[in-house]
Amino acid sequence: MNIGQLEAALGMTRANIRFYEKEGLLSPTRSENGYRDYTGSDLDTLRRIKLLRQLQFSLEDIRAMQTGALDLPAALRQQEARLQRRANDLDAARALCRTMEADGVQYRDLNAGKYLEEMVRLEQGGVRFQSVERDALPTVNHPWRRFFARSLDFSLCRLLLDAVLALGFRTTAGDGLMWGLLMAYLTWGVQFLLEPLLLSTWGFTPGKWLFGLAVRNADGGKLTFSQAFGRLSVLFGRGEGWGIPFYTLYRNYKSMRALEEGEVLLWEETCAYTIRDLRPVRWVGFLGAEAALLAVSLLLGLHVLVPPVRHPLTVAEFSRNYNAALRRYGGAETYVLDADGGWVKVAPAGTYSIGLSDPPPALQYTLEDGVVTGVSFTTSAAPSFLNSNDSLALFSLLALLPAQPEVGLHNWYFASRDTTSQLGGSFEDFSFTRYGLTITNRVDYSGYEAVGEHYLLPIEGQTQTFRQTFSITAAG
Repeated sequence: MNIGQLEAALGMTRANIRFYEKEGLLSPTRSENGYRDYTGSDLDTLRRIKLLRQLQFSLEDIRAMQTGALDLPAALRQQEARLQRRANDLDAARALCRTMEADGVQYRDLNAGKYLEEMVRLEQGGVRFQSVERDALPTVNHPWRRFFARSLDFSLCRLLLDAVLALGFRTTAGDGLMWGLLMAYLTWGVQFLLEPLLLSTWGFTPGKWLFGLAVRNADGGKLTFSQAFGRLSVLFGRGEGWGIPFYTLYRNYKSMRALEEGEVLLWEETCAYTIRDLRPVRWVGFLGAEAALLAVSLLLGLHVLVPPVRHPLTVAEFSRNYNAALRRYGGAETYVLDADGGWVKVAPAGTYSIGLSDPPPALQYTLEDGVVTGVSFTTSAAPSFLNSNDSLALFSLLALLPAQPEVGLHNWYFASRDTTSQLGGSFEDFSFTRYGLTITNRVDYSGYEAVGEHYLLPIEGQTQTFRQTFSITAAG
């Protein structure tokens, strides 16, 4: 039978039946189309559950009877004793109500202490009155789950900030304490915008959702934006120590100790903080989310490292890639390429860049339908101190490499390392092919003495000649 027929036969709601299934008290089979198929045995099970629940048996007792851990006669005797104790407690409460009524007391004149003392005397005799401890907002005392939920939310906010820097400005945060503090406070700024928005619309943040946590107001509804903002403000000060290094760790420790001891944290006093379940699979989801965040962070980092244009290049786009590689990989920005591929001096007059000719040799471009398929330069030296054009060759290679089909974000780091490691010095011959590019250097000189790998000094009394041709050609 289907669930509608089951509802009609038992006088129970669909929500009742689904609840008992979730609690593991009922396990219907599934038909081929995936729908639940209830049998006569399921109907009998639900009748038993309905009877026992209406006799105020707990779900734990019913589950124990189903598994055979508790037999029905013993359970009935235990329940009868519990109900009798409850009846005695109710009789005592009714008697105290009659006493108060006979005293003719009014609310504004009520001497509560007198009757509370009578309650204490009765409780010492075994009577139990309703405890006021139930009159409190639900809270969650699972410190590690709460800590990692918040850390995941903070990491997501930091990732959003990194994405803006990487995708909008092609840069990353700098190193050092000041940069670290600046990025931390900017991340908190993002969180102060997003968390109240999410709590007021969904009732949870991504980290809380992953761990089955939710935040509600005193009435069980969602917080307003201002309530959620106020809650986060108190948390930021008392729980996170205003983001001050080391003090934050101390406040985290104190908060976690308070939770372990069952205390309600200051920012939770007007909120209901609930948890859906404690399934271990939620930790698996958390680890998966952290791994995904790490992967996206690495991709953003690679996006910044790779020159901006990653498709067949025009001369202007090659220039853009060259200038980006020059800035990213630490070149001296004495000369940059303009949109026509020519050199423009940007350093102040009199500035000299060691490791690059001044001015650099002109770049020659091989084009096919407006697309750069090759870059080369030729230089001949005057008879004087000669420094290499290694950086010109390096940045030209880095400008062309991301336009090759074999190179993408997934392998940029290895492709760039592999290719640039094959570059020889300006004063030696070499030729190799990597990732669809053939890189060749041909050099011929006389009358010079090599000083290290990057400099030539003229030999006195000899005639100096020098010619270097460097080229990068894409496979046709």
